[in-house]
Amino acid sequence: MKLFVFALVIVAASVFAVDADLGNQHSEGNGMTSIDGLMYSQTYNYGELINGYNICGDRWACDDFILTGPEYVVEHIVVWMIWTGGMASTMNIVFSEDNGDSDPNSATEVWAEPVPCTNEFTGDTGWGYDIYMTTCNINETDIWPELEIGIHYWFEIQADASDNCFILVGTWSVLSYSWYNDGSGVWVRSDIMFGTGTDIFFDFYGNDALESGTWADIKTLF
Repeated sequence: MKLFVFALVIVAASVFAVDADLGNQHSEGNGMTSIDGLMYSQTYNYGELINGYNICGDRWACDDFILTGPEYVVEHIVVWMIWTGGMASTMNIVFSEDNGDSDPNSATEVWAEPVPCTNEFTGDTGWGYDIYMTTCNINETDIWPELEIGIHYWFEIQADASDNCFILVGTWSVLSYSWYNDGSGVWVRSDIMFGTGTDIFFDFYGNDALESGTWADIKTLF
């Protein structure tokens, strides 16, 4: 089953605020908590923050990446969120493989799971809301994604939340733009939504593929 996304809308607006408003509401934060095993990084940078996608309900956001090594199994995914109401304790995550056209609409799903998450206040604020670092703990699920080096993938994410919530995006600098889906089943590029290309802030963490695979095999015995 293919999962999809939507873009950032708070109340009726499609963007939170202009940069000047955002800067006026900013407070310096603590950055991110260190987790061993960083395997891919488009980490949060307040200075590059542009906007965010609303990923509650049937709305999703996605961005692409290519792993260059080492050979890791993904165990944690870190994103940065604004929660306007209740915070989710689960994020729905999909990895899909690009078919060569840099378009998630034609990508092939390779892994999909609901993943437990925790939320930690960064100390930053934007648009009058606190900014949180949300850590998705794939190591608490039974099936971990084993992604190949050099393959063009799409990372797709949705919050299991009923209130509006926004995954934050910054200045575009890596591969294709981020994309959104409003639940219609069609992905749309960020430049159409925001008038500029953006990347989602996210980091992947993992452990040695052999060690993680061995532990996964052991767990099946119990």
